[in-house]
Amino acid sequence: MSDVYSFSAKGKRGNNEDFIFTQQLSPDCSLHLVADGMGGYSYGELASSLACVSIAEYMISSIGKANAQQLIAQSVDFANINIKAKRKQLATKMGTTIAGIFIEGSMAYFFWLGDVRIYLFRNSEIIFQSEDHSFINEMKWKEVISTKEIERYGNIVTQSLSGNSLGKECPIVELPLWPDDELLICSDGLWRNFHVPSLVGLTKDSMNDQLITFENSMEDNYSVIRILT
Repeated sequence: MSDVYSFSAKGKRGNNEDFIFTQQLSPDCSLHLVADGMGGYSYGELASSLACVSIAEYMISSIGKANAQQLIAQSVDFANINIKAKRKQLATKMGTTIAGIFIEGSMAYFFWLGDVRIYLFRNSEIIFQSEDHSFINEMKWKEVISTKEIERYGNIVTQSLSGNSLGKECPIVELPLWPDDELLICSDGLWRNFHVPSLVGLTKDSMNDQLITFENSMEDNYSVIRILT
């Protein structure tokens, strides 16, 4: 079993629309999720919690009935269907970005939609970092962009769980884990305002102290799950 630490705070915002979920599903399987309710939409906190609970519910009920990648893809679709139904019920737009890690034995499966990030550190070096589904990243592929454009479009995501067709499939990256690997999932409220690698190697108490200290200066909700193998 892995050593897991999780933290979530609202920062300067009036409420916390992030949602974190971490659970051991079986002796050799665990699921870890961070969702960030989308700003500008109603019920961000409902969307983020519904997404995590739906994915977890589907995976718990279906584990062993499909391989890991199929299970993840199906659970994401299930969450999107549930958000679509809730949108219809409330007659409003709602959505969330999300990232998750499913660990099965010594293998990790990373999946994400939007700009919640996943990091894998090994010997204090970044082995993997998820690429944000963002308008800025799409622009970078096409042309050089200016600082003014980054400031203007920096928070626009191109994929999310919002009840609409996902368009592109949710990416799933499979990587083997080594002893003493450190995995982090964090909402953009953290990685935009905090040097994530500085958290690597900290004890739970030290990490907690650092994150609490920054609450009054954080402009957005900020959340993290740290997993030590």
